[in-house]
Amino acid sequence: MRIALFADCFLPQVNGIVTAVLNLSQGMAKKGHKILIIAPKYRKVVYPKLHENIEILTVRGIPALFYPGLKFTAPFNKKILNALVKNQIELIHFHAPMMLGLQAVILAKILKLPLIGTFHTFFGDSAYLKHAKLDYKIIEKLSWQLVKFYYNPCNLITTPTESTKKILIQNKSRKPIKVISNGIDPEIFDNTKSAEIRQKYNPSGPLCLFVGRIAYEKNLLFLIDVFHGITKKIPEAKLLIVGGGPQLELVQKKIAQLNITNKIELLGEIPYENLVKSGIYGACDLFLTASKTETQGLTILEAQVNGLVCVGMKAKGVPEVIINNINGYTVSHDDKKAFVNRVCKLLENKDLLLKMKKRTLEMVQKHFTKNIMGKWESTYQETIKNYEKDKSAPKKKNWLHKINKKFL
Repeated sequence: MRIALFADCFLPQVNGIVTAVLNLSQGMAKKGHKILIIAPKYRKVVYPKLHENIEILTVRGIPALFYPGLKFTAPFNKKILNALVKNQIELIHFHAPMMLGLQAVILAKILKLPLIGTFHTFFGDSAYLKHAKLDYKIIEKLSWQLVKFYYNPCNLITTPTESTKKILIQNKSRKPIKVISNGIDPEIFDNTKSAEIRQKYNPSGPLCLFVGRIAYEKNLLFLIDVFHGITKKIPEAKLLIVGGGPQLELVQKKIAQLNITNKIELLGEIPYENLVKSGIYGACDLFLTASKTETQGLTILEAQVNGLVCVGMKAKGVPEVIINNINGYTVSHDDKKAFVNRVCKLLENKDLLLKMKKRTLEMVQKHFTKNIMGKWESTYQETIKNYEKDKSAPKKKNWLHKINKKFL
């Protein structure tokens, strides 16, 4: 097959959507399919050769000032149209309801190609809207209208968790929705440097980890409060935070106010290809996340594939990957005391931690890309087949056709 992936979020950005696009494109390429990735252009960025079956086409855009790293492209670009024709693309798949996503919708209509849209992010959540100072109920409602505008023209909608599917249906998504995990490839991780990381940051005490955007939607101020509570019970505990983003100054200020600068290390944004080989995941004992906006949480899967037990919030897609009291813990919204207690329980009970670690490594296997790619392959094949079948089927004649036949 020849597939075009429209990715408003792509390298050099580091986030879950980028990782999902990389996993999908490389997984399908390894199966022999041709992949064309359309992404925004960034100055002085040289993309690595992902696979011989993957081509990357970049188009100019302007920075989205309210969210560093994002770019808005033009609503239509003939360069993309020509590339789709030249590469004899059979199916278009977009990954974000932004400008390239809009082009995907338009070009699928023009070229009469099947269209798949993946819903990765609750971008209409107030935590996301806060970056643009638009966190109002009316804007949240309008954002769901935008979701319908983008996704209802699709032949198929995909999303990584059942809970997200239910939310889409509740908000009037009309097209079929299929749940397919974002997937994770265990072979990309290298933990040979874990001992060095451990020695550097906390050789004699527990080491916890958060990886993700330093942004409102990740609820980091709450997590820092939680970790402050953890250090009161386990003074030797430390937290590593990997990531960058628009809330960095607020996070730094919060850490200083609580006087725990010696307990939390801000490691900054680490390129994904470096992060997976850094040994950071393997060096830590627990993964902590307070995000309430995850459709699935790719960094949770990354932690789990490295044997890290996770503690997170009982919100959106998180409880489908962190099964409470089985392979980790989820806590109710804003319950800092419960969060602190769950983390301390794991750090103080080595047998429990090892038991949950074993379950974590067992349960994450269903998300391995080698198990997920077969689902994507059959989904693409079925979508193309069904589209061609519908296209060739005789169309039902409407009242206007009957009038034309009678009088003309």
